[in-house]
Amino acid sequence: MAVRTYLKPASLSEAAALLAEHERAVIVGGGAYLRLGARSFDVAVDLFDAGLDYVRETDDGLELGAMATYRMLETDPAVRAYADGLLAQSVARIVGVQMRNIVTVGGTVFGRYAFSNLTTALLALGADVTLHHAGRMTLETFLARKPAAGDILASVTLPAEGGRAAWQELTRTCNDFAVLNVAAVRRDDGLRIAVGARPGMARLCPEAAAAPARAGETAAAELDFGDDVRASADYRRAICRVLVARAVEEVLS
Repeated sequence: MAVRTYLKPASLSEAAALLAEHERAVIVGGGAYLRLGARSFDVAVDLFDAGLDYVRETDDGLELGAMATYRMLETDPAVRAYADGLLAQSVARIVGVQMRNIVTVGGTVFGRYAFSNLTTALLALGADVTLHHAGRMTLETFLARKPAAGDILASVTLPAEGGRAAWQELTRTCNDFAVLNVAAVRRDDGLRIAVGARPGMARLCPEAAAAPARAGETAAAELDFGDDVRASADYRRAICRVLVARAVEEVLS
C-alpha cells in the first residue's frame, strides 16, 4: 500500500470534513486489509485518534465504537458478559492476537466482508449502526444498501437485552477464515439466526427462526451457497444443516 498524504484527524467531524475536502480520500480504520493490497491512495484519513476506540454500556444497550478492535471485544468484561459472550467467541480465533489488535469493528462492518465472523454475530444480535451523515439504522438495512461515499461509520449499538446466544463455525485449520459460521440468539421477542461465509455476506434466516424444530434443514433451503477454495456450495449446505441445528438447540436448552 502506498499513500501520498496521510492525515490523522482528532475527531469524527474533522474526519468527515477531510473526506469532503479530498474527493478521493480513503478511510483507514485498523488498516489490516488495506495493507494486504497493492493499491495506491492519494489521501488516507486515519481514524486512530478520532476517539472511536471504546466499548460502553448506555441506556440503549452496549455501544461499540468504530475503532474498537477485535482484541477489545475478546477481553472487555461488558462484551464477554453480553449474550453469553457471543461477540468474544466470534472473534477469538481470528488469525492471531497481533491481527486482532488491528482489525476494528467499523472497518469490518463498513467493509462488508463476506468472510466476517463478526458481521454474522452482529446480525443475529439485531445490531444497529450509526453513520456520521446517514444516522442510525439496522445493520440489516445498512448491508442491503450501497456504500455511501464520504460517510463514516461511527458506532454499532446492541440491544440492552443480550439474550441466550450460541456460536458455531467450521474452519479447515485453526485461525483460518471460516468455511461457514452461524450465530443464534433467543430473546423474549423470539429467535434470530444468521449464517455467514457462504461464501457470501452474512444473512438472517427468518424462515429457519420461525421453525426451530427444523431450523437446520430450513436454513439450508432458504440460503444460497457458493464455491471457493475452502469448500463447495454443496458442502456448505450440508454443514449449514448441522451448525444451525446445533446453535438453535443450544439457545433453546
